[in-house]
Amino acid sequence: MLLGVPLVLSLGPVSFAADPPGLSEERAIEQANEMWESGAIIPALEILDQGIEDHPDALALQKLRGDILATSRGPQEAVAAYETVLAKKPTALNVRWAKWSVLTRWGQGEESIAELRRIAQIDTQNPLVHLRLAQELRKLDRLEESLESYKKAVELAPNVLSWRLALARARFDVLDYQGSDADVQYVLQRLPPGSPLELPAKNQLAQLYESMERGRRHHTVLTPDVTAPQLKEWALLRADAWRLFEAGQYREAEPIYRSLLALNPKDPTAVHQLGLTLMQLGQCKDALAVFGKIADLDTSEENYTDTVYRMGQCLVDLEQWEEAFVQFQTLYDAAVEFEKTTKDVALPPETRVLDKMKIARWLDKVRPHVPELAKLKEQEVAATIPSGEPPPSTVRSEDDLLAKTDERMKPHNPLDKRASLLGRDADFSWFRFVIAASKVMRDDFPTGAHEFIPLNPGDSFPTSQEEIYLVFGLVSASYDAVPLTARCYVETSGITREQRTVAQDHIMTTMNDQSGYFMLSAPKAGWAPGLYSCGLFAGERTSVDTRVDEVRFRIIEPPRSS
Repeated sequence: MLLGVPLVLSLGPVSFAADPPGLSEERAIEQANEMWESGAIIPALEILDQGIEDHPDALALQKLRGDILATSRGPQEAVAAYETVLAKKPTALNVRWAKWSVLTRWGQGEESIAELRRIAQIDTQNPLVHLRLAQELRKLDRLEESLESYKKAVELAPNVLSWRLALARARFDVLDYQGSDADVQYVLQRLPPGSPLELPAKNQLAQLYESMERGRRHHTVLTPDVTAPQLKEWALLRADAWRLFEAGQYREAEPIYRSLLALNPKDPTAVHQLGLTLMQLGQCKDALAVFGKIADLDTSEENYTDTVYRMGQCLVDLEQWEEAFVQFQTLYDAAVEFEKTTKDVALPPETRVLDKMKIARWLDKVRPHVPELAKLKEQEVAATIPSGEPPPSTVRSEDDLLAKTDERMKPHNPLDKRASLLGRDADFSWFRFVIAASKVMRDDFPTGAHEFIPLNPGDSFPTSQEEIYLVFGLVSASYDAVPLTARCYVETSGITREQRTVAQDHIMTTMNDQSGYFMLSAPKAGWAPGLYSCGLFAGERTSVDTRVDEVRFRIIEPPRSS
């Protein structure tokens, strides 16, 4: 689909009237585009190949050739075409973004990050590219490099307080506690009244001064007599294991994680990742034994929460129903409690929480196998509600409400395992990637499946842009019809409760969908220059409970002609 018009790409021969040789560059582009948009890829490429032979310095022809190859299941050839352009014009940002998009969709993580870094070196004053680079580097545990990109993003957008809070966490993870404290204090001093950022900022302070977690680079778990070569070996193995895990090479990753744990038995990340690896290999019994060690380690809240969830899944797989019921009921109770305690608190868009509905589906699966346990739980819940009265949450005095609000604004006790389940998502992103683009095309496969492909990708669009497309790839094919929503707002200095949605779209995935897109139409008054943040939601309602990811773009004034 191109600009909302259905289009089927064809790789077979299509008959067209012969064109005279020696087309001008402009005419070759026009002809190739016409054929491409009609689904005739091979004739379009033939026109471009002839045009490139006739006009070897016409970079626009090479760029268009790369775009067509990117939509015809030829990522390697597309990258090569883009590199031909970049060899002659290395600062061509539109070509670099196109190359980055192909590498990202192709699953080439290291190469896509390298390209993103080149974009950041060219577009030095664009805060979004530095923020994206920071987030991608962090996923690969390249925390020190990530921190530098966070610093640059915040330097370019100093008043976007949610970014500075992310910078505080990045400093904490590389053990810069003083810098982390300074950033959190900066945020707290400048927050507008009632800002939902206040709660996570206070929690960040609690993590600094009360939590057992000391940041991802805190490795006191290594034995005191560890040698420098052993420490180097451990760090290299950790990076290798993560790369293999990310690439889905679980059989190769397993022995490396075991080697890591032989060097450092108390590495909580390695324990968690080994457990996930064993799950992917279908070895749930071994995975449970590994996951069981997490409770004795100084792990992060996110790892602990995910471990509880994964143990529940493994117990279901092994048909250990009672233990599975306990795991999922613990998570569900935590999700309900968090929902109650934050009912009157507008959480910031970045807050991730337990997906109560997803956990409920697992409980529904387990409950028929443990009728007695399920009945006891129902009785326990019923006993907390006095007969003839509404639930206590609906009959609070003004003093109770004030006290409850004060309590909500206090940081969670990070030493309380129960509290550590709150405000986290036990399942991670639905999306393998989300790419903003000015066009989208649909590639139909002979099997009936299809893929949506972003064209003219990037993170910056002019005020005259009519539609912006958010093209996504799912981590796994959709198992059912699932409603997805994108809601976008202007990212201002301090998040307030009254965030006005300026653009949104609602779609429904169908069975076996692996990609899709949101179309954001320009507001009636047009796009205003600025930074935009879009929350992505899965489910019928859009709330902090159903938020599964986010993406950002910016609107800029078009360059003035001199």
